[in-house]
Amino acid sequence: MNNMRINGLFLAVLITAFFSIPSMPDASPSIFLTAGEEKLVGQRDIVVREVDTATNKSGRTFEAIGLINAPRNCILQVLTAYEKYPEFMPNVSRIDIVELRGDEAVLNYTLALPLGKIKKYRLKISVTKHEKQVSMIHWQLQRWPELKTAETIRDTTGYWRIEEKTKNSSLVLYHVYTDPGPVPLGLGWIVDVLSKNSVPEALLQTKARAENIALQGNGRK
Repeated sequence: MNNMRINGLFLAVLITAFFSIPSMPDASPSIFLTAGEEKLVGQRDIVVREVDTATNKSGRTFEAIGLINAPRNCILQVLTAYEKYPEFMPNVSRIDIVELRGDEAVLNYTLALPLGKIKKYRLKISVTKHEKQVSMIHWQLQRWPELKTAETIRDTTGYWRIEEKTKNSSLVLYHVYTDPGPVPLGLGWIVDVLSKNSVPEALLQTKARAENIALQGNGRK
């Protein structure tokens, strides 16, 4: 992606102090979009917005929303192929599967950040399917006893919400809360790398991967 595309994405950032989604939302309501956001999504843009974070938390919450020209199950295929995350997820250099049981997984993440900085953390991921063509993937931080405080982050939670709109089109929301913990002087950019910058990129990379699989499934290259 070129710089013009990235800059265009962040022009679409909408700060929504009046709107907040909990980290484990109910599955029934549809993804909320303002009229302006609906227009951007209809133009195939990615909407990025900062969401109010609970007052007792010190991190920041961002989400990205966009249409993916692929069915829900195709997107789930991409997002549950955990071992392939280093191929397309921003900053992810390694994934180790600690446990895989049905629709739940425990994963060890290793992130390679600018200036040679490395961060590691462990997540528990749960996949749920609901009526009305909706699927969700939730995650929560898990304890990784071997890590020192400086090696990991304080907290992260979030979810993917996938709403299949037509046979070959899904509206997707990616919601992430991140608290990196203490940040050394001069390294404040780590906060943006782990949250605001990576959220739209993760959705864009997932979109590209899912749409490619969908095209191949339809017999086109």
